[in-house]
Amino acid sequence: MELRGCVTLEKVLVTAAWPYINYLPHLGTLLPLLSADVIARYHRLKGEDVVFVSGSDEHGTPIEIEAIKQGISPRELSDRNHKVVSKLLKEYGISLDNYTRTESPIHKKFVIEHHLKIYRNGYIFTRIMELPYCSTCARFLPDRFVEGTCPYCGYEGARGDQCDSCGRLLDPTKLKNPHCTICGSTPTIRKVKHWFFDMPRFTDQLLKYIKSNKQLPDNARNFSLKMLEEGLKPRPITRDTKWGIPAPFKGAEDKTIYGWFENVLGYVSATIEYFIRKGEPDRWREFWFDKKAKTLFFIGKDNIPLHTLILP
Repeated sequence: MELRGCVTLEKVLVTAAWPYINYLPHLGTLLPLLSADVIARYHRLKGEDVVFVSGSDEHGTPIEIEAIKQGISPRELSDRNHKVVSKLLKEYGISLDNYTRTESPIHKKFVIEHHLKIYRNGYIFTRIMELPYCSTCARFLPDRFVEGTCPYCGYEGARGDQCDSCGRLLDPTKLKNPHCTICGSTPTIRKVKHWFFDMPRFTDQLLKYIKSNKQLPDNARNFSLKMLEEGLKPRPITRDTKWGIPAPFKGAEDKTIYGWFENVLGYVSATIEYFIRKGEPDRWREFWFDKKAKTLFFIGKDNIPLHTLILP
């Protein structure tokens, strides 16, 4: 854009969903990255100031489960697969400015500081909750450690945190015919203390944001509005797992932060990391705080509520 003889470049942040690397990627995994690459190249050709980021999603139960099956540590599995995925993306010619990982020290530091700020602002509280427990494995079964039939759509492969068929976020105790994904045993229900994000307190702000955001595609807007109309519930942000970012709250020393409350922050931390490497550590703010800057997300439909309701 020309302005009194000067050229002002429009800032465009292009992001693609971070692939889980509990297994090697297939074409479906790469589709968001391929789509994002096309758009990043388009905006660069227009002469705009473009930053294109993504990374390997290493934490959470998918990695831990696969590592158990292979008889190796989660870190060994994630190191190996991150290396392979990074190499594949280079060979595909994906024009990423920064392909990072959730094990990045910069990401972990940012996530901990971010959640401590939310905690100090009074939006995180504790609650005793009931969760599936496998007596055979002697452990609680968060997220993908338990599967069963979705109570809403009847899909038989629903996970403890979300149904891939209808996209709903789930309470693992509501699954029908649940079973431990490691040993196949039927779990019992036990009580345990967890830390919750008070999402209902943001209902009005999110409703206004979803309705007024003209950039949202219709399916993302309608899906999000339906969830808001049904009523948001407090979401547990800690998990009874060892692999992940340690929960920074007092009394939560044996827990980690739930993957969907830390990996979406990777879009921000990846931008921070990129500019730190360029020797411009404060420029990331231009892409995240300048209201004229554009941010484009390339994700699957099952990730809609995590990007429209949790990330904002």
